[in-house]
Amino acid sequence: ADYVLAVKVQLPPVGLASISCSPQSMRLELSTSNVLAQKIKSEERVISNGKYELTVNETSKRITKLKNIVSGIETRFDISWGWYNSSVGGCTDYGNGYNANLTLPPCSDQKSGAYIFRPNSSELYGFDPSFEPTLEIIDTGDLVTEIRQQVSSFASHIIRLYADESLIEVEWTAGSIPIDTPWFDPVAYDTNTSKPLPNNWGKEVILKFSTGLLTDAKFSVDSNAREMIERVRDKRGPTYPDPYLISEPIAGNYYPSTYIAALYDENASFSVALDAAAGVSSIQDGALEVMVHRRIQDDDSRGVQEPLNETQCGCNDINAGPGQMGEYGHEGDGGCECQGLTVRGTMWLALDTPINTNATRRQHALRLNSMPTLAFTNSPNSPSINLSTIATALPPNVQLTTLTNNYAAWNDGAWILRLSHLYQIDEHPTLSQVASIDLTELFAVSPFKIMQATETTLTANQPNPRDSFQFPIVNISAMQVRTFLAWFE
Repeated sequence: ADYVLAVKVQLPPVGLASISCSPQSMRLELSTSNVLAQKIKSEERVISNGKYELTVNETSKRITKLKNIVSGIETRFDISWGWYNSSVGGCTDYGNGYNANLTLPPCSDQKSGAYIFRPNSSELYGFDPSFEPTLEIIDTGDLVTEIRQQVSSFASHIIRLYADESLIEVEWTAGSIPIDTPWFDPVAYDTNTSKPLPNNWGKEVILKFSTGLLTDAKFSVDSNAREMIERVRDKRGPTYPDPYLISEPIAGNYYPSTYIAALYDENASFSVALDAAAGVSSIQDGALEVMVHRRIQDDDSRGVQEPLNETQCGCNDINAGPGQMGEYGHEGDGGCECQGLTVRGTMWLALDTPINTNATRRQHALRLNSMPTLAFTNSPNSPSINLSTIATALPPNVQLTTLTNNYAAWNDGAWILRLSHLYQIDEHPTLSQVASIDLTELFAVSPFKIMQATETTLTANQPNPRDSFQFPIVNISAMQVRTFLAWFE
């Protein structure tokens, strides 16, 4: 996009608001004078939004420190990129630091692919050294300041600090991932001509957040956006043999996350709220890796019958016969010359005391994954709208998960109403407590004035056999999800 419009709007709960925007007659020019003035005086610059400070080294073009102004928690900090080389079968290089008595044989025919992540070594590779990374600080006004970093031809991110927001936004862009890897010396040669062959290697791209937290090999990820589960590098739970034998030092420490990932020590916690599911790990203490994109050149033989080599024109295997799709999934080898997909996503970061981070990370993830729906009109006479379908806001630890009339015809006109507790037991001293909601106070405005409700099972297809609900009061415990059939006026 050529321009980004940033507008601060207070939205009513479960409601609708309208704003009016019009172009200025004068072309917008972004302010760079302050950036240049400070760059002359010092190689470091501090960017602040009133809640967080980021220290930027404009010589190395890296972030160096993150500080929570309110709590005083600070840490060294960096955002970097890298990629793992996809295995095509063979032996995994364990690297240094592993006891031979605690490892399994490193060799397997298993390839990395759509269902399997398996790098061929523990090394996290960098990008083309001939590419000169860039860092640009854009002061866009009173609402937001941006730090734009381009680390390679196919990896970049924008860091945004919004005024008085207790979060740091990272919008990342990955792709198109190149197939060839020309910045490495060739490893294979044509048997007839002895000319070097291109390094057509699969690449599994990660975004890495490095902190100074003393994590002792521990990190946590959510379980399907519900409980947070502690993970320990190179360890497993009590159902596994003890000692646990290492077979894949990188892939074996990656875990799925759909909502939140976090690092922590006794004094501080760093959290990342995700807008899409990703593989997450902490390969080094104090660092969190998020896999954001993959482009692979071999099939993992798990049923898809083609490499994970998605392209912008979708012509991966146009000349392949049935049962042979995996052989022809390479550019210029039965498929077509076409760029790979470019992917973009957003993460919200927080650094604070463990208790405070435990409170805010849930709110960040909920907001990030429940963005307002936007609608546009160019009509100059559109009315100003500000309305809410509920009479009062929900408690901060409760989410209105479902409110739908999709099945009203099968339920005597009743809507399905579902409420969820956002926090788990002992996650927070107050937000993990039981929440109480009076449905008649929450739904007190027509056409959503509630008349009656009965509790059902989770899927609303039968009455709850353990029904303890007495209309209109709903008590909801940590991690509990309660579903109702509700009749409105």
